[in-house]
Amino acid sequence: MSGIKISAPGKLHLLGEHAVVYNKPAILAAVDKRCFIEITPRKDNKIKITSKNYKSLILCRIGEVKDKFEKAQKDWETYNKSNDTLLLKSITKGFLDYSQIIIGQFLNFYKLKSIRGFDLSIDSQVPIGCGMGSSGALAVSIIGALSLFAGKKFDKKIINEIAFLCEQKKHGNPSGGDNSTSCFGGLVWFKKDEGLRPLDADLPKEVVRNFYIINTGTPSETTGEMVSLVRNQILKSKNQKERIEKIFNEQELLVRSLIPALEQSSHEDIIRIIRDGEKNLEKLGVVSSFVQKIIRDVEKSGGAAKICGGGGKTKSTGIILIYHTDLRTLRKMLKSHQFVAAQLTLGVEGLRKE
Repeated sequence: MSGIKISAPGKLHLLGEHAVVYNKPAILAAVDKRCFIEITPRKDNKIKITSKNYKSLILCRIGEVKDKFEKAQKDWETYNKSNDTLLLKSITKGFLDYSQIIIGQFLNFYKLKSIRGFDLSIDSQVPIGCGMGSSGALAVSIIGALSLFAGKKFDKKIINEIAFLCEQKKHGNPSGGDNSTSCFGGLVWFKKDEGLRPLDADLPKEVVRNFYIINTGTPSETTGEMVSLVRNQILKSKNQKERIEKIFNEQELLVRSLIPALEQSSHEDIIRIIRDGEKNLEKLGVVSSFVQKIIRDVEKSGGAAKICGGGGKTKSTGIILIYHTDLRTLRKMLKSHQFVAAQLTLGVEGLRKE
């Protein structure tokens, strides 16, 4: 049996993160940064996982993978009752813990007592911990590769279902939007109770060319911790719950108005919607003062910017998505912050065989 090669893309939230966890809609786009997975069979029953990104490897037995998954499952169930963010963070504290849990989740889903030994190689272009769905892309691509390796149907719906179960161990109570966008690709509308609905990926060129990103660095806080931060506010009191619900309702209106603005190339509306959406994220407490300063300067220069993903409360928040119609002005402003704007292709193909 020759090697199996699979890849899945990262994603960006155009709008709707955090609110999407509470069954509000979000617009996401698969982007041209991919996670590549290769599986090759071994002659023994061991599993070797190698990550080019972490420059690390681990050799383990199938029983060890199963044990790690079972512990992760129990810890996640405890977290779900207690909202203990330290416990959640401990589930995947090792560099390759999550990869082992993904394999264990696959075995558990199909009730496989054993599987032939294999080497698993990970080479991801998706920045880790920066709001681009690196863990979702990893889960989707590994599950996709394992499906082929174990002779299971290469069914994206099933692969996505298993990937979401994996994402729970990583983020606690994710929406499922990250893994769904990575699995199916394109530009998508996502709502927790409805799932994913493809949107027209052929946005006007005069709109697409105005989207840029900068990477402020990996946040000190994980996505799971930031989701828990919002959850704690909701649980704190009735007044806080009503305040957060009002913010989420405003975000839903903005998400719904963004689609026609994009389709009609209405630059003024796009800028207004992104600015208002970012201000709501700031009200949730998921945007650090360091990043708020950068975003305010983008706005002063005539554009709009927002965090992507969970955010951060101390300094870095990962990727900032920027919409600006004057690249020269944007570059000049970002230079003062020592950042360089990069462009990405939005709406790329999802999970695929390489």
